[in-house]
Amino acid sequence: MSQAAEQHVARRTTRRTTLSARGEPAVWVMGSALVLAVALLVGLLGLIAYSGLSAFVVEPIERVTLRDGSSFLGIYKQRERFDADPAMRAEIEALRDAGELPEDAEAGDGRAVRLLFRVANREYNGRTFRWVPAYEIASRATPGTLAFVERESWGAWLGEPRALWLLEDRVLPLGEAPPADARDAETLADGSTRVRVARVLAEGPEETWAALPDAIDAARERRAERRRLNAIELDDINVAIDEQRTRLRLAEIAVRDAAEERSGGLPVLAWLPVLVAAAGGVAGLATARRWTPRLDPQRRGTARLAVGSLAVLVLVLSLAVVLEHPWAGGGDPDRAAERLAEVAAEVEQRETELQRQADEVVARIRTLDAEDDRHRVVFSDGADAGVFAPISDTQRGEPMRVSQVVRVFRPNDMSLAERAAAYTERWWAYVSEDPREANTEGGVWPVIFGTVLMTMLLSVVVVPLGVIAALYLREYAKQGFVTSVVRIAVNNLAGVPSIVYGVFGLGFFCYAVGGFIDGGAEDPAPRIGSWSDPGWWPWMVIGMLVVMSALAMGVLGRARPGTPSTAGNRVFRVAASAAWLAASGIVLLLFATTPYFQGFFRVQVADNTPVFGTPGLLWASLTLALLTLPVVIVATEEAIAAVPNSAREGSYGCGASKWQTVRRIVLPGSMPGIMTGAILAMARGAGEVAPLMLVGAVKQADALPFSRHAPFLHPERSFMHLGFHIYDLGFQSPDPETAKPLVWATALLLILIVVIMNLAAITIRARLRARLSSGHF
Repeated sequence: MSQAAEQHVARRTTRRTTLSARGEPAVWVMGSALVLAVALLVGLLGLIAYSGLSAFVVEPIERVTLRDGSSFLGIYKQRERFDADPAMRAEIEALRDAGELPEDAEAGDGRAVRLLFRVANREYNGRTFRWVPAYEIASRATPGTLAFVERESWGAWLGEPRALWLLEDRVLPLGEAPPADARDAETLADGSTRVRVARVLAEGPEETWAALPDAIDAARERRAERRRLNAIELDDINVAIDEQRTRLRLAEIAVRDAAEERSGGLPVLAWLPVLVAAAGGVAGLATARRWTPRLDPQRRGTARLAVGSLAVLVLVLSLAVVLEHPWAGGGDPDRAAERLAEVAAEVEQRETELQRQADEVVARIRTLDAEDDRHRVVFSDGADAGVFAPISDTQRGEPMRVSQVVRVFRPNDMSLAERAAAYTERWWAYVSEDPREANTEGGVWPVIFGTVLMTMLLSVVVVPLGVIAALYLREYAKQGFVTSVVRIAVNNLAGVPSIVYGVFGLGFFCYAVGGFIDGGAEDPAPRIGSWSDPGWWPWMVIGMLVVMSALAMGVLGRARPGTPSTAGNRVFRVAASAAWLAASGIVLLLFATTPYFQGFFRVQVADNTPVFGTPGLLWASLTLALLTLPVVIVATEEAIAAVPNSAREGSYGCGASKWQTVRRIVLPGSMPGIMTGAILAMARGAGEVAPLMLVGAVKQADALPFSRHAPFLHPERSFMHLGFHIYDLGFQSPDPETAKPLVWATALLLILIVVIMNLAAITIRARLRARLSSGHF
C-alpha cells in the first residue's frame, strides 16, 4: 500500500472514531430511555401479575385474642405504621413499663403498628375488614378446625362446622306438646299439630367435616337440576309463549292497518321482481362495458348512457309495480278481522297447553327448593357461645342451607398439594361461573364471553372497511388536494376522545338506525303528496332523473380520444360529481321516509320495548370499529406504500389489469402490515371503556348474547365487558376492599385475552410473511 493510501485510511479511521465519540452520549441517552421504558412496562405487568395471581391463594385463618379477653377470627392481610393519639401512646408506654408490650407493636421510627384482618361474617360484624393495633393483641393462633366458607350471598364466613341437620315434618297427636327444638308449628284441621324437627346427621367439627362433602355434592346436584329447569325447560316454554303472543299482536296490528288503509309490509317473495330487475340491470351494465369498447369512440359514451338509463328505469318501474300493486294499502278489513279471530283461538289453545307445562316445571322447582330447605349446616364463628351462619340477615335464627355453600376449605389443615388444588379450583370457578353479589363474588364468564365476542365483531367490521378505504386512497384516488384533506381527516379522527364516539354511537346507531330497524321511518312520507310535500314517489322520480343527469354529465365530461380536456369537460365532471352527491342524499331521504317499511319488530315497538333501538353488542362493536378505523387505514396505507413499484410494473407488463395487480401483488405484499393494523385495532378496541358505557356494556347482563334459540347470536342484547367490569369493581363496588383482589385478577384476565388474540394475529402475520418470502402467493 502506498503512503498516500495509508494516510487516507488513517484519516477515515480517525474520522469514524471522532464521529463515534461524538455520537456516544446520544447512544447512551437512547439506550437509557429504552431501558427505562422496558423497566416500567415489566414493572407494571409484574405488579398486575403478582396481585392478580395472589387473589385466590388459600390463606390461613387466625383466632386473634385481644387483651380485653375478646377474640375474633380473621385472615391477616397487611400491616402499616400510624401515628398513635395521646391515649394510645399512654397505653403503649404502660405496657412497655410492665414488660408486656409485644415486639412488633412499634416500628423503628417510634410510630405504632396496626394489622389488617379480613373478618368476613358480614351479618354480625357489619364490615369485612378490621384494623387492630398490634399492642392490643394478646395472642394469635391457627386452629386446624377453622373453615373458610364461600357462600352464595353475603360474602364469606369464617368459623367451625358444628353440625349437619335434616329438618323433618312431624305430626303430633292432639294434646302432645311439641319438642323444645320444634319450629314452624301448624295446627291441622283435626286439631293435631305439624312441626318441623331437626334430626342431627353429624355433630362436632370433625364428624361434620367428614359428612359435609357428600351433603355439598348432593346440594350441587339439586342446584344444577334447578338451574337446568329454569334455564332450559322453563325458558323454552317462555319463548314459545312469547311467540304466540307476538302472533296475536301481529294479527291485531294487521286489523288496524287494514282499517287505516296503511301498508302492512311486503311479503318476502314480493321483492323477487325487484331483485330480478336489479340483477338484470347489473348484467346489462356489465355487458355494456364489454361490447361498448368495440364501438366508435364518439358513440361509446352515448351507448353506456343509454344502457345505464334503461337499467335505472327498469329498476324503478319494477319497484313501483311491487310496492303499489297489488300490495298497496292494508288489505281487506273483514278478512283481517277473520284472521285475527282464528289466530286468537289458536293462541289461546296453545297458551293453555304451555301454561300447563310451565306449572309442572314450577312444581318440580318448588319440590327441589323444599328439599334444599331441609338440609342445614351449622357453621359457628368459633366462640363457645357464638353465632352461626344464618339463611339470611333477616332470619338469623335459622342455620344456612347446605345449598348456600359454594365451596369450603380448612386452610390451617391443608397440605401444599391441597392448597394448590384449592387455588386451581378457585381460579377455574372465577373464569367459568357467573358473577354474584353485585359482581363482588362468583366468576366472570359472561364478562369474558362479551369481551371476546365484541372484539371479534369489531375486527370483522373494521379490517375490511379499513383495507378498502386504504386501497382506494393509495391505489385508485387521484393524489391531490382532496386526497390530502381526507388523509388529514383520518389522522385527526385518531385523536378524537373516545367518549365522543360513544355519544355518536348512541345517537346514530342506537336511536337512528336501531329505531328504523325496529319500527321503520319515524315520520313516513305520503306515497303521493302535494306541492308543498311532494311525497315519496315524486322524490323517487326526481332521484331517477338526477341519476340519469349524472350519467349524462359524466359522459359529456369525458374528452374525445386524442384531444385534451377542455374547460367544458371539467365543468361537466364537477356537475356530475355534484349530481351523484345529490342522488346519494335523495336515496338516504327515500330510505328514511319510506312508507313501505314498518320495521321488523312492530310488536315490540307497539309495546314500547325496542329491540335494536337500545344499546347492544352490535352497536358497541360498530362504534369501536369507527374508533379504531384510522389505525387500520394508516397501517394499511403504509403497508401498501412499502410494496415496490417494480412489482406493480411487472404485473402490468404481463397484461394484468389494475384489480388483478391489486389482488395478486399489492394485497399479498401488504398483508403483514394489514395484520399489524388489525392487531393494533383489536388491542385498542378490547381495552376501551368510555364508549361502551353508552352503547351496550352493563354492570349485570340478564343473559348472554348467545342462546339456544334462533337466531342463536343476539347482537341486540346488552353485554358485560372486562374493562367496564374493572371500573365497576374498583369504583362502584359497595365493598372496595373485598373487591380489590378481583380488580387485579380481572385486569390480568383482560391483558391475557388481548395477548392471546394478538399472538394469534401475529402467528398469522408470520405465516403470511413466510409465504410471501417463498413466493407461494
